[in-house]
Amino acid sequence: MKIRAITIGQKIPYLSDNNLLERSLEESLQKFSILNSDLVDKFRRLDIEVQTKRLCSQPLLSYEEQVFDQNLNKVLVNFHDQLAIVENLINKYEIDYFASCAVLADIQMAKYGIYESLFLNEVPQFIKRKEKFFSSLHVASNDNGINLSALKSGAKIIKKLSEPDPFNNLRFCVSTNVKPDTPFFPAAYHLMEKPSFSIALEMADEVVGVFEALNSFEEIQISLKAKFEEIYEKLVPLCETVSKEHEILFHGIDMSPAPYPKLDQSIGTAIENLNFEYFGAPGSLIAVALIKNAIPLKEKTIGFSGFMPSVLEDYTIAKSLSENNFNLDTLLLYATMCGTGLDCVPLPGDVTIKELFYILLDICTISLRLKKPLTARLMPIPGKESGDDVKFDFEYFAPSKVMDIRRLKEEREDDLFGSKQKSFKFI
Repeated sequence: MKIRAITIGQKIPYLSDNNLLERSLEESLQKFSILNSDLVDKFRRLDIEVQTKRLCSQPLLSYEEQVFDQNLNKVLVNFHDQLAIVENLINKYEIDYFASCAVLADIQMAKYGIYESLFLNEVPQFIKRKEKFFSSLHVASNDNGINLSALKSGAKIIKKLSEPDPFNNLRFCVSTNVKPDTPFFPAAYHLMEKPSFSIALEMADEVVGVFEALNSFEEIQISLKAKFEEIYEKLVPLCETVSKEHEILFHGIDMSPAPYPKLDQSIGTAIENLNFEYFGAPGSLIAVALIKNAIPLKEKTIGFSGFMPSVLEDYTIAKSLSENNFNLDTLLLYATMCGTGLDCVPLPGDVTIKELFYILLDICTISLRLKKPLTARLMPIPGKESGDDVKFDFEYFAPSKVMDIRRLKEEREDDLFGSKQKSFKFI
């Protein structure tokens, strides 16, 4: 097990004077640097490695600033300048990445219009021009329904980010029902006036070990639950102590067992250890349920805290995709059993914006009907077709192949994508 991320949430005074923003953020980062050092040291004493330190902020278009009183082109230029300031400062204070959600589009359903759409058109450039900036677009919630206009913008952003370098989509997702201070990127964002921190785990290896050691499903269920409880009880008091010492709120731990692209650190390997022939095999949904059911539902359990089948980040899942053992529908099925959604999924380069829109709509529908957080981090690969090899020079990705997806065959203008309907809410 490792700590995938210490994620600190802090409001950043975007669109204020650049000098004010820099002074304000540097003052905060000085405190966060001490907090991070203390946490890293305490985790090290438990022989737990911290992989990354991260910062997340409020949405860029947060409606608290008077952005509508300003010329949009000027606003966009200011954001480019200020994101560069933030990136320089996090480098100075040894923070690896930062995230700012583009907009909570579900909240502004009634006001959402051309200003927001034009603003979101610039999100791909925000990401492409920065090395450490992540962003997301929150399009739906049970409280407000689905912002269909924003969903179209999300599909366009994914398509734009894929060209010429599909790796850019690593740093963007469309999210639904995701709450503030979820520590996993790209979906993380922060709303409180005061700062807080949360923890993301990489512990697929713990699941592998439990599933490998036991045969009985009853024993596995008991043992995995005990393992997760042990991890929770080990980490939470430590974080609470540091929280009090530094007077920074500890929000909680996302208990999702995130993978790493090695055989023994793969959630796919864990499932195959239950004697299912391959990841995605019929019947293996019970393994997804076992993992989710074992996660302790406690005060400091936050975020997704579910099954995390990140396709390219998981050695065995990436290999199983190469062998055509599962498809998008398999991942959507797993999402209904409290998974985290569609993550790092390589798609054909010619996937259309409309096809992306409907894939995202499926995720939103599952999320709202089951009242659970989900995200979609989709990666169209330019020049590649279904079945073509995919390999990135990136430590956290395994080689795989482009996923074969069901395609739309007719050009229709009277469907939901082509309609003028801006939103939808289940009654």
